[in-house]
Amino acid sequence: MSKKKSHDEEIRRGIDYLRQSGLKVDDLSPAFVPRLEEQWGKERETDLAIVFFLGKIADSAAATALLRMAGGAEDKDLKKEIRRSLFKLSQKGLTIPEAGRISEKTPTPILSRSPEVEAYMSPVDGAGGRLVWIVKPQTGHGLQTIQAMVNDRAGLLRIGGAQVRRKELRNMAQEIKKQHGVTMISVPWDYADSMIYEGFEKAKSTGRSGLENFHQLRSILSAAKPRAQDHPVYRRVNSGEVREGAWRELSRRLLDEPEFRFWVLDADWMEPFLGQLQEAQTSRLVLNPIQKEERMAAIVRDAVKTLCTGETGKIMQRRMEDMAFYFVEAGRAEMAKLALAVAQQIAEGDPGPLDISFLTGLVQRSFAVYLSQEKSKAEEEPSFIVKP
Repeated sequence: MSKKKSHDEEIRRGIDYLRQSGLKVDDLSPAFVPRLEEQWGKERETDLAIVFFLGKIADSAAATALLRMAGGAEDKDLKKEIRRSLFKLSQKGLTIPEAGRISEKTPTPILSRSPEVEAYMSPVDGAGGRLVWIVKPQTGHGLQTIQAMVNDRAGLLRIGGAQVRRKELRNMAQEIKKQHGVTMISVPWDYADSMIYEGFEKAKSTGRSGLENFHQLRSILSAAKPRAQDHPVYRRVNSGEVREGAWRELSRRLLDEPEFRFWVLDADWMEPFLGQLQEAQTSRLVLNPIQKEERMAAIVRDAVKTLCTGETGKIMQRRMEDMAFYFVEAGRAEMAKLALAVAQQIAEGDPGPLDISFLTGLVQRSFAVYLSQEKSKAEEEPSFIVKP
């Protein structure tokens, strides 16, 4: 294989790795520059791909990022690729600043140069669970990982730790995606840490055992309790704009996304309304179709209201904020805005006078699932009626 062909193959592999990490590599806008910088310093192939992409973004932010990378690059081929990308930008009409002036004005972010701690999270499943990984490089020993499953109602369900190499971690992520269709996205490590810690305290309060090694595992990060913080999605999405336009109606599109396809609301949340629904369906009162439809719709509206109040509201708000962040990282900006709009409305403690089509659809889907289960259960029960 020729040297040029081998170099091009490395870039292609790097592009594949970036895509697998959740980056939307087709979006070569200036807003993509900081996303690329977040991935810098992890692998030779991804560094080459990052430099290659920056050479395609005709913006001063891309040139600045390349000059910062040039200051810390030691690999000969990587330096050559940086020079090539800078030349491409100059051909697009950009004025390339002097490297010395850039490095003085803008110091290289630590995480861009050599990430101390990384974290990854799965989308929220239908029961409110998230898979969370926290990864810390250990000199000469690969990556020390904390792997946890956190449920927003039950708390920390399980936690473990292991030393792995980055390739093993990548293979684990690929296997999860292959088997479950779930992509692990990058999240701020301190947010992941606070999520796990909060889950531990919740689980401990219920007396759950099997978490005795929690503090020992977490000691690679800190011995102190995590500080309170706002959800990181508010640093990535302009929350002041998400509830503009027809977001209430458009929010139903979320239910068609793969990550929401199996969402069903918790049974104990729906139980108080199932009896009302069954009564409305089997009532002996003579109701015309319009009256019955109105009665069913009123029950759905009442159920939606409970999703916005009390502890249930806090849980639903957090689920939607996590999903909004997931969509941001996955490059699905419109879905992120819709999910965050729903979260913000829930945070107000009331759905408001107008329909939120996502919540209405989710309640209707949940009713259909539980009523179907009740029907199946009734059909399976033996009959003790003796026919003459």
